[in-house]
Amino acid sequence: MDIATAKPSPAEQGAVAHHGLDLLNPDEIYSAGAFVRFARQALADIWSRGKAALVVGGTGLYIQAFLDGLWADEGQAAQVREELQARLGREGLEALYGELGRLDPVAQAQVARRDTQRVLRTLEIATTVSQRAFSWDPMPVKPPAFCLCRPRGEQNQRIDERVEAMAAQGLVAEAERLVGLGYHRGTRAMQSLGYEELLDYLESRCTLDQALAQVRTRTRQFAKRQLTWFRKDRRYRWLDLSRWGNGGAVERVLLELRNQKGL
Repeated sequence: MDIATAKPSPAEQGAVAHHGLDLLNPDEIYSAGAFVRFARQALADIWSRGKAALVVGGTGLYIQAFLDGLWADEGQAAQVREELQARLGREGLEALYGELGRLDPVAQAQVARRDTQRVLRTLEIATTVSQRAFSWDPMPVKPPAFCLCRPRGEQNQRIDERVEAMAAQGLVAEAERLVGLGYHRGTRAMQSLGYEELLDYLESRCTLDQALAQVRTRTRQFAKRQLTWFRKDRRYRWLDLSRWGNGGAVERVLLELRNQKGL
């Protein structure tokens, strides 16, 4: 899955070493805990070679888990997981989504209400946290953290341009190829932005223009939820790219890296 995921190009991967790409097949389920284990092992390896690392992305829960730790009492977590599965059958997904909103509205804003796996997983985390089933193991150092942003109008325009670029790069063909490989609407990764909407088109539920319009709308909504998530965390320093420019933002980040001991 390359286009809708904005996977770095071969040239970009050749210029800078990337970690964490192509770890799973689309039908495999990942978790914040699995990400933390992988990312911290990769970070330890990078540091052992005297190199600096940049952790980049937009999934707030995963980044927070990486920085602050997310280690559950497996026995209690398994019990919570089993109870949620039983409640899903009795009460339905909408009821569990509503409960997630009461326990952690910010986390709920990051999850699509129809994404059963993510609703269950995020509710599991929120429930176990509320029951004090997690012990926190934060990073041994406090790395500088930045959130890149743009004015809303400029951001929306860039989202529209990105969707147009994805279509031009062959998003429809990529979705068709994935369907041909046996992945479908019930596959976890096919429920992500860009692919779920293309499935509607491939299944003749809408026109291509309507599908792409949905991608634009849902991407804007997701970007808004991302900003909501990161604004609650005061460790982030905000860099407005309309003010700093790409070059200025890069210089600001590199300056912090040079000043950070151990990086």
